[in-house]
Amino acid sequence: MDELLGLPEWLAKLLFVAFFLLMLGAYGFYAIGKAHGQLAARRPNPSREEFMQMMAGCCSNEASAFLWAKALEYVRPKLNPHPDDRLGEDLCIDDDDFGMDWPREWAELKEFHESNMPDWPEGWPVTIRNYGRWLDMAPTTSSPRT
Repeated sequence: MDELLGLPEWLAKLLFVAFFLLMLGAYGFYAIGKAHGQLAARRPNPSREEFMQMMAGCCSNEASAFLWAKALEYVRPKLNPHPDDRLGEDLCIDDDDFGMDWPREWAELKEFHESNMPDWPEGWPVTIRNYGRWLDMAPTTSSPRT
């Protein structure tokens, strides 16, 4: 039996897998949108200026602006970032993005090697506010990029 539904068996299998992956992606997109909508309904949705004011006593303006831009890439158009949002749980941002990519981009921006980033403080929840504090714990002077 080399054909299924009038298609070669290999093509039927390929179409089945492609359809499954498409449905999986659509469900993920729907679930993230729903989670962002629920989050927007239960907390204030600050403007950029309000966000910067909320972060003012916690970290530098440069760290706040960096986090606003990075988080906004993931949560637009239903939501704006809030300092108390948990990156993985509330904003549904993949931990590889904020665990590996963002520190590398911050280190490049501040002109030091990413290996000089401090360890994440024990017991700190991974909120935008704490992430800004952690970014400011990084070296303030440039070091050789090795």
